Amino acid sequence: MCDRLNASRAPHRNFRALKIIVALFALALGYCPARSQTSSQDEWVAKYFQIAFEEFFPIKKAEGEFLAVRVHRSGLNDLPEYSIVLADAQDSHSVRAVVREAQGTSLYQQLAALHAAQPSASYDELKRELKVSAWTLSSADCPAVAAQLKAYQNIDFVRPRDEDEPDENPILYEFNETLGGGGSVLEYMENRALPRWARATRQALDACISSATKPSQ
Repeated sequence: MCDRLNASRAPHRNFRALKIIVALFALALGYCPARSQTSSQDEWVAKYFQIAFEEFFPIKKAEGEFLAVRVHRSGLNDLPEYSIVLADAQDSHSVRAVVREAQGTSLYQQLAALHAAQPSASYDELKRELKVSAWTLSSADCPAVAAQLKAYQNIDFVRPRDEDEPDENPILYEFNETLGGGGSVLEYMENRALPRWARATRQALDACISSATKPSQ
């Protein structure tokens, strides 16, 4: 499936030329502590949120060829984080999607509340209480999976412009892929093609999730 779709990729989509150092950008724009907490609490939550975000919303490893995006709001950290991974299911020669989303409140807010209530508890102890749900969708049961992968491969990527300024607390869209050579990019302008694709994909997959079985947690 992925090989067939790769043939139709727009030739000017070159992620290697557009790589952004995600860690530095995220440090500058994201993972800001809540102002109402003490300094030591701020530091603890900021440190372990990055660890939890990588653990609960992984987008750097998947079997076969894959496309992944994860989303969170910088600064405020009030948006329930979510991720979407579209991967080639090699056993059935189809595409599957794994959708993960923080439940109730954002992962950051959950971690902050748990630490405030149990300041002496370690991250390993607290992470058992973090609530993140996951759904796995096949292209056979959810045609939107393959449709959105094809839509992604037809995107015309727009280079960032000097005048593009993020909002004070932008929503960050972190992409990682192995399709067509692979690469990673971080987007923060809501009107660009990749954030629009991420929102459309989530909406399309949500329609399948609403009729799916109970998610795993």
